[in-house]
Amino acid sequence: MNALHVATLSGWRRFEHDGGEWREAGCGLMYWSLTCLSVDPENPALVYAGSEHSGLFYTTDGGKRWLRANPNVPKLMLFSVLALPGTVMVGTIPAALYKKNGGGWEELDGVRIASSGASFPPSPELQSRTRYLAFDPRDYKRLYAGIEVGGLLISDNVGKSWRAAGKTLTDPDVHEVLASKRDGLVLAACGDKTFRSRDRGESWEDITPAHAYGMSVAEDSDGFIYLGSARGRPNTWLRDSGADAAIYRSRSAGGEWEPAIAGLGGGVMSMCAAPDGRGVIAGTSNGELIAVDGKSARVVAAGLPCITAVAVGA
Repeated sequence: MNALHVATLSGWRRFEHDGGEWREAGCGLMYWSLTCLSVDPENPALVYAGSEHSGLFYTTDGGKRWLRANPNVPKLMLFSVLALPGTVMVGTIPAALYKKNGGGWEELDGVRIASSGASFPPSPELQSRTRYLAFDPRDYKRLYAGIEVGGLLISDNVGKSWRAAGKTLTDPDVHEVLASKRDGLVLAACGDKTFRSRDRGESWEDITPAHAYGMSVAEDSDGFIYLGSARGRPNTWLRDSGADAAIYRSRSAGGEWEPAIAGLGGGVMSMCAAPDGRGVIAGTSNGELIAVDGKSARVVAAGLPCITAVAVGA
């Protein structure tokens, strides 16, 4: 896997690693605002992209040709997508979850039921949203659904039923969830705090660094944890300093953080492990791609529309 797939509010881009540098190698879906992205864990050329108003798109050849899902998701306002072996799940606004089932879609109604009392304060008329979906890399049957703003839900049967995470996860504004390769470790980046669980989501501890507004959390192949966070919520990013965001790195599963890069004008919207597994690639709200590892942090591409998701594939 040597390609970086980038979803933006104005289409999809493909970047490839060439001589130590990243170069743009393709684009598509330019008329659509993309909100999420996921690469199939068994076929890295199969990539899914969810859109703000037009449902789900997919490619089977790494982006040479994009198709719209047919039939499309019953609710077209997508905010999260998760590719699993043989299927795909999407999270919507208002908060619900759909799974591809044969030639159609099946609602896994536990998410809608469990988040029925949730709300999204910036836009109450839209209600809450299924902000992020993740699976346990040790067990595909165990799923995590972050609801903005409605807490974290857990399933142990591929989404057939859901329950709330442990009550010590006190911030219901869940933005991203990382189910680590380390046994039992789960991290949640939330609106006011960042949390860590060592027992797969049953109990949590606050591990918030100096920048409290958690946006994205990722892990590289060496087991280092990266956290992208900002000084304030997006409605404050219009100030002269922008998001004043930072990317932190932890050698201790989030027990201690060290800043890898700070003073970013854009918020860190998404991160993924770099193609070589060492460090991460981060995408920001002001259209920068940033490569971060234990030695350096540098902008490798700029001038893109707001980036909403990044993922490595073929």
